[in-house]
Amino acid sequence: MKKQNKIIVAVSPNDDIRRELLARITVDLGFALTPGDAKKIIRLSVDDIDLDTAYYVLALNYTFRGAVVTNQKLYELAARGLAVIVGARAISREYQFLCEAHYPSEYGL
Repeated sequence: MKKQNKIIVAVSPNDDIRRELLARITVDLGFALTPGDAKKIIRLSVDDIDLDTAYYVLALNYTFRGAVVTNQKLYELAARGLAVIVGARAISREYQFLCEAHYPSEYGL
């Protein structure tokens, strides 16, 4: 998988499926060797990550309708080439152009 300069989003209403999607995306991008290893580095929320010093962002739960400043910061990090990978229940229409969405059917989940 080649990383675009967009926010990579694992989209699913189910937390377990979203975690599995994030793990597989993380392996595909080379951040972990196995999905089990990938699950160890997934944070619950973007708030658990210091965005000013992060080398990558990997969070299970993110809501795009939350803080606009955080959305902007995540997009800036992605545009600079950092891996920004988050899980979301859905992507709002106004944020779809910022995102590279991945759904369970792509991974056979």
